[in-house]
Amino acid sequence: MIPQEFIEEVSSKTNIADVISKYVQLKKSGKNLFGLCPFQPEKTPSFSVSEDKQLFHCFSCGRGGNVFKFIMEIEDKSFPEAVIEVAEMGNITVPDKFQPSNSPVQNNSHRQLMQMYAEAAKLYSHILTKTENGDVAMRYLTDRNINSDLIEEFDLGYAPNNSNLLLQFFRDRSIDDTVLKKSGLFAENDSGELFDRFRDRVMIPIKDENGSIIAFSGRILNKTEGVAKYLNSPETPIFNKGKTIFNINLAKHSIREKNNVILFEGFMDVMSAYKAGVTNGVASMGTSLTDDQLYSLSRLTDQINVCYDGDDPGVKATYRALTQLNDERFTYGVISIPDQKDPDEYIRSAGPDKFKSLTENSVQTSIAFVLNYFKRQYNLTNQHDQIEFLKQAINELVKIKSPVELDMYVTRLADELNITKDSINKELVTARRKNSINQPANNYKNIEHAKLEQTTASVPTKFDRVEKSERNLIYWALNFPEIRSMLKGNEIKFVHQNYQTIFDKMIEYASDRDVNDEIQAADFMNVLDEENKNVLADIEMMKMPPEYNDDEIKDYIGNIENSSLEFKITDINQQLKKAAMVGDNELQLQLTQELIRVRKLLASN
Repeated sequence: MIPQEFIEEVSSKTNIADVISKYVQLKKSGKNLFGLCPFQPEKTPSFSVSEDKQLFHCFSCGRGGNVFKFIMEIEDKSFPEAVIEVAEMGNITVPDKFQPSNSPVQNNSHRQLMQMYAEAAKLYSHILTKTENGDVAMRYLTDRNINSDLIEEFDLGYAPNNSNLLLQFFRDRSIDDTVLKKSGLFAENDSGELFDRFRDRVMIPIKDENGSIIAFSGRILNKTEGVAKYLNSPETPIFNKGKTIFNINLAKHSIREKNNVILFEGFMDVMSAYKAGVTNGVASMGTSLTDDQLYSLSRLTDQINVCYDGDDPGVKATYRALTQLNDERFTYGVISIPDQKDPDEYIRSAGPDKFKSLTENSVQTSIAFVLNYFKRQYNLTNQHDQIEFLKQAINELVKIKSPVELDMYVTRLADELNITKDSINKELVTARRKNSINQPANNYKNIEHAKLEQTTASVPTKFDRVEKSERNLIYWALNFPEIRSMLKGNEIKFVHQNYQTIFDKMIEYASDRDVNDEIQAADFMNVLDEENKNVLADIEMMKMPPEYNDDEIKDYIGNIENSSLEFKITDINQQLKKAAMVGDNELQLQLTQELIRVRKLLASN
């Protein structure tokens, strides 16, 4: 148990925006900060963070709470774990007695698999750095300019050849074969026997956004015909390659800071770039970025720069990547490596400073790259090739929305082809007309995006008169001690149980403090269950005036008190209908008299 004093200390020394901005790209809008919800895909930002109240709330999915609730949700942690993590983020010393014990037995199956991967990484690292078995792998890394600091930063290791070392390691810890199979660390032969999946490979851990190891990529040391250069872990309960981005855990801070991400083709390129001081680089787990990966990046930046190899296959791969990167949330650029080198080769030959300058000062627009890519395929001294090149160029130029940018490229094309800008603009008009005719047949994706925006946009929930009154009273009671005292003195009973629960907890929470103290919603929230944390965050994020009005408070109380009489009238009317159906005249008379009495009571209130 972590004492309330320490929880409140951590809360008071923490800015929720600083913590959430590690996971979500936030932009100021009015008093609050807004971004895309990290808990669900959406196109329209509906995730709000209030620095004044130290709360977050998503108007789309309904999640809300304080900084601890956010960490619990985003990282699947318990409340004590979240408090400790937030404290460590803020460099707040956590007393040893509050630290969790590292129990070898994990109750949660996901945590058990993550623990297995963490232990496997330590074993592979030990073999690489501390044993003779790792000498060959260490020489390979040294030749690639991967030094000891980088090995430690990326937790690199080595899986020895012809060994079931890892299998024996976990069997010695009594890990069940069912779990071993589920982990993806082992393969199975025709006889059903398990063996180490990775052998004679440099082991590159794949980590999630929080830095937990969830998979491996093994790089072969000796090229063998028919054997893949890289062997990746299969998908498991903790690893989905379509949702995973290599190095996102180390790169996310730099991505936010530089407001762009560099997409490399291989893991080694990412690590070499990192060593050279280019720390905003990532790699996908496949041939292209998936929608899930793009969504993760959209929470960090709106600029993606592609930096693939500079040789012909690399240039073709860059073009393919740009044709697949059509998410309108991003602007795309290209960093072309000179002399047909790959990023790692260029860093080793030109030096880290030149590479860093290249990534910062030599970013081409995607249109500029594509036009140059087309140009490579034609002989522009030949009239036929000029016409074919212009056709392809026009198909790209019609995508440009900025008149200034469009005019820039039209001018450049006119100069290169020795034709007039007017003739190119006429071709653009024709191309746009054709596109508009074909648009209805090709707008399925746009329709799907529109549906997504419609379903995820912030739609205010409609509450009836009674529930609105309850919500407003909770808000004022939380922020003004005198309202709290008045409601307690009048022994008000809320109609909806969740508001009654919040109010009862509020009175209990306030009883431990000075009667005139304000209650900070972010602190009070810690005593509520998960559902009511969401409710309270929603209430606290309502647009309310700075002061309450006495007459409004009376109306709210009246609405709640009268609601019981209104419910009673409805109940009596239903009973009257039943009595009439069975012909019970005596009961009808009694119910009618009761109805008159209740209506008089309601009118007098």
